[in-house]
Amino acid sequence: MQNTMVERLLSVDCKVTGIGSVPHKDVDYICELILNKFPDIPYYPQFSKIDARENMFLQCSENLPCLKPDLKKEHIYYDDSVNKEEKLLEFYDHLTRKSYEYFKITSDYAKGFYALLEKSKNEQNQFIKGQVIGPITFSSSILGENGRALIHDDVMSDVIVKGLAMKGIWQAKEIKKTGKMPVIFYDEPYLASFGSAYLPLEEKKVITILNDLIDFINEREDILIGLHCCGNTDWEMLLQTRIDIISFDSYGFSEYFVLYPNAIKKFLARNGVIVWGAVPTAEYRDGISLDELCQKLNKALNILTRKGIDKELLLKNSLFSPSCGMGLLNEKTGEKIMHLTAALAERMKR
Repeated sequence: MQNTMVERLLSVDCKVTGIGSVPHKDVDYICELILNKFPDIPYYPQFSKIDARENMFLQCSENLPCLKPDLKKEHIYYDDSVNKEEKLLEFYDHLTRKSYEYFKITSDYAKGFYALLEKSKNEQNQFIKGQVIGPITFSSSILGENGRALIHDDVMSDVIVKGLAMKGIWQAKEIKKTGKMPVIFYDEPYLASFGSAYLPLEEKKVITILNDLIDFINEREDILIGLHCCGNTDWEMLLQTRIDIISFDSYGFSEYFVLYPNAIKKFLARNGVIVWGAVPTAEYRDGISLDELCQKLNKALNILTRKGIDKELLLKNSLFSPSCGMGLLNEKTGEKIMHLTAALAERMKR
């Protein structure tokens, strides 16, 4: 089933999608623009400028045990005032009973999800992309009882992996109700700090956490699962996981990604998909041209071709996107980036 879904994903005409956050406040307008610019694989927009609850750290926090949100600081904290055992029993009971509605993301936390699904019902797109904060980023950002990040707490780390997996499954089920196929991305910006003092994890633990997430989902639902990292990381490590799609900031970091041709070749051989974040967001500057972006992207593709990767296969298994979310930009810049991304995908198709 997975290979069939990948083939259908790669057969779409407009091989372009987006990352998530947008600078806009008009929900209907931006959903319509996304459906127009990314017609085959539209993504639901996150409106962090409207509501702090749409911040990636808060958005998927509902009904995760022993955690409490701080809307003013836009952060999640460990809540040591609750009965931990009781909360965990409740959580695992819903998990065992597959109570997917318990893990839903309500409209207060994801206006764009509900709006895009409603607007896409009459559209021809086959896919809809959803996104969830990744378990490594989420559990590394919250300090637990002993002042250490929850990623080092085996119990809470397991809760977060399974809880976020259920959030992705819930999204997928809602997407399927519209007759579309879901693609769920897990956003892991903290992996850009892998190997540093900020994220002191062994490679084996990173792979285990991500594979546990993927396996948990695949045992329950047919979903294409993507992983997005907006900084440089150990790409060989991520390519070894059972992820279907790797999404990265190719504008800023393609010269590092192409250092792993053997791992990329194995990834493509199992029908893995690469999303090239070829249009800059944080690094965007007025006047950047489509020709310039295509030249930079083609440079990376040509390096991999010279290292023995079939270019036809590489292009077939590629999608294109902005390099990261656009939530911190202004609306005008965000729309320029969307236009450039759609144009780049069209150019690469030709």
